[in-house]
Amino acid sequence: MTRLLEQEEGCRRLTHLPEITIDSEQLRHLPAWERPRLWLISLCRGEDGWTIVKTWPNELLCTRVESVTRPRLSALAMQLGCDIFHFRVVRDICGILLEADATGHIFLSGWNDYEGANSLDETHLFYGEQINAPEPISQFSLLTVPEQMQEAMRVHENPEIARIEAEYERLLAEDPESELLINLQDEVEKGYAERIDNALAKVIDSSNFCWYLTDLLYNVYAEPQQLQDQGVQLLYLQPPNTYNPTPPNSQISLDSLSEYEDHDCF
Repeated sequence: MTRLLEQEEGCRRLTHLPEITIDSEQLRHLPAWERPRLWLISLCRGEDGWTIVKTWPNELLCTRVESVTRPRLSALAMQLGCDIFHFRVVRDICGILLEADATGHIFLSGWNDYEGANSLDETHLFYGEQINAPEPISQFSLLTVPEQMQEAMRVHENPEIARIEAEYERLLAEDPESELLINLQDEVEKGYAERIDNALAKVIDSSNFCWYLTDLLYNVYAEPQQLQDQGVQLLYLQPPNTYNPTPPNSQISLDSLSEYEDHDCF
């Protein structure tokens, strides 16, 4: 990971986390362009040989270096000689799955219905990459993964979900004051991509910790002991000279992080 990123001019690994002059709660609410000029990568051991990766800025590995024809995720897969995937959820409903194999091939599925997508063309692109299957995600298409991971992608077909939804509708009509109704509500209100996200987490991250880290920069400064207790390994990097914290095609703002999840796994 370090070798790949240090190929970019001006990027270098730092031996320790730089000190900051603001408290962590202030940091949490700062927009990206006012945050410390810093790249972070966390590595966490997952199940069945998977490694869960989180980055700051978010989706760092999904973007390209200038003049390079493939996203960093693809280059990393080639360098490591392994399969990597990135899964992103926005507003519980919209999902993007980016797969990269050891040869550098990529496949994108899902739809990119983020706020600010002004045309059909934009919803069919992900950081400039064409989405191969612009439709609800239902499977891994490029990578050969265990069946339980394919089942996670089809979790919306689980008959138990249909049973819960039917029971919720029955209680809503017959006994709207029922405590069971409240218990069922969270499950019923989950979005399409959120269900897949939760199902993948159960397969890959038994701790339910690393998978759900949404703001790595904040957590590194605010909860360092918690990260250490969970066995998270951290890399600190000075960004390359070309790094712009507010790129023109930035698709996720700090304000929407509560509705946003993204995960890299290899």
